[in-house]
Amino acid sequence: MRRFMAILSVISIVLALSITAKAANESVVIIRPGLSFSGTTATCTLKVFGEYTTDSIVASVTLKHGSSTVKQWTNLTANGYMDFSDTAPVSHGVTYTMQVTVSINGVPYSVADITKTCP
Repeated sequence: MRRFMAILSVISIVLALSITAKAANESVVIIRPGLSFSGTTATCTLKVFGEYTTDSIVASVTLKHGSSTVKQWTNLTANGYMDFSDTAPVSHGVTYTMQVTVSINGVPYSVADITKTCP
C-alpha cells in the first residue's frame, strides 16, 4: 500500500509540473469580436486583451454586405487592452459579415468572421 501511494504521489507531481510548464509557455491573449443589431443599426465591437500592458495592439474591423463594404475602421491601436465599439446603418432582413484583423506586437492572430442577419 505504501508503495502504491508513493508511486501515485510521484505521478501526481510529474503531471502537475508538466501542466504548469505548459501553461507558462502559452500566450494569454483574448480576442472577443461582436456584432449585434438594434433596429437598423449594427454595432461592431472588439475587445482584445494582450498578455502584458505594454503589448502593442493593432486591429481593423470591416462590416460587409456580400462583397460590398458597409463601414471600415482601420489602424485601431492600443497598448495592453483594446475596447472598440462603433455603429453602422443596416437594413432589415439583410445578412452582414464582420471581419476582424488583429496583430499583437507584430504577430497576426486569426479571428473568425461573424455573419448575422439583421432581424
